[in-house]
Amino acid sequence: MKLETVKRFYELIESFSVTESDFKPLLHPEIEQTEYPNLITPGIVVSNYETLLQRIPNGKKLLRSQKYDIQRTYEAGDTLITEVIWTAEVGADVGAFKTGQQLKAYFCCVFDFKDGLIHRQRNYDCFERF
Repeated sequence: MKLETVKRFYELIESFSVTESDFKPLLHPEIEQTEYPNLITPGIVVSNYETLLQRIPNGKKLLRSQKYDIQRTYEAGDTLITEVIWTAEVGADVGAFKTGQQLKAYFCCVFDFKDGLIHRQRNYDCFERF
């Protein structure tokens, strides 16, 4: 069940979904997502439910497409860990990014569940240089 929930979450992110009703069956109302520093995010960013849903469409402003390819999963109790290869194509010239540019990163994401929903998410993202 946890893996199916996380797969659906990734699918929604891939498609740049902004429909709250799509996320409601996946995300705990008290969700806290933490993204640790990486090449794109210079500092720790912590998002609650509302902030997370506001941040999701930001990807569509820069990217034409993106894909989350789960490589491995590990489950223990209420925690699911995924190792993911993320690939994307830039859709707009923004800062250092150019239209058509290919991006790749290796993500380790830790999902803690509560009441069957994603309650805490911690992202450790390692981007290839762009």
